Amino acid sequence: MSHMILGLTGPTGAGKSTVAGLLAGLGFAVIDADQVAREVMEPGSPLLLELRDRFGGDILREDGSLNRKLLAARAFSSKEGSAALNAITHPAICRRAKSRMEALEAAGNSFLLFDAPLLFESGADQICDVTACVVANDESRLARIMERDGISRDEGLLRMSAQPPTSFYTGRCDYVLKNNGDAELLRTQVETLMESLRRRMTG
Repeated sequence: MSHMILGLTGPTGAGKSTVAGLLAGLGFAVIDADQVAREVMEPGSPLLLELRDRFGGDILREDGSLNRKLLAARAFSSKEGSAALNAITHPAICRRAKSRMEALEAAGNSFLLFDAPLLFESGADQICDVTACVVANDESRLARIMERDGISRDEGLLRMSAQPPTSFYTGRCDYVLKNNGDAELLRTQVETLMESLRRRMTG
């Protein structure tokens, strides 16, 4: 195997960005799914026209940019709306991510990281060789969400309740990293993961 694509996921507040940063420090080239999503929804993109047709012309501002808040209000008000949003956006995000990965591989990168909160929901796990998740206990996650987003405890709990349970991630991933607040323990887990991936590459 000349290169390896690791899909990284996990619930909000678990510390996925921290792990992505540690892996980048160990030589991974990182593709951020959120950044890719912003790119495919730039003004003038075909994707925006699809979203407009499904969710209404007023989700686009006069300058052609997306009113994300209005789109979210429409899309997440029903299961049908959420499913429609995902059906429109996920394939485009996966195509752009795959193209980015191919360019990074051609440039000589051996280890690629696809940092994707909706790795399995979007089907993006299919373009990865292995998958890993970052999980944490509820109190650790809640504290991080409140600090990161400047929101109340109740708001943080609401965001957590909207996500799949921890078992959704641990039951699907090849590797599980636990991040309950011990930075050194997390670093050790990431280094152990890297060693395992190197062995997979050479084995």
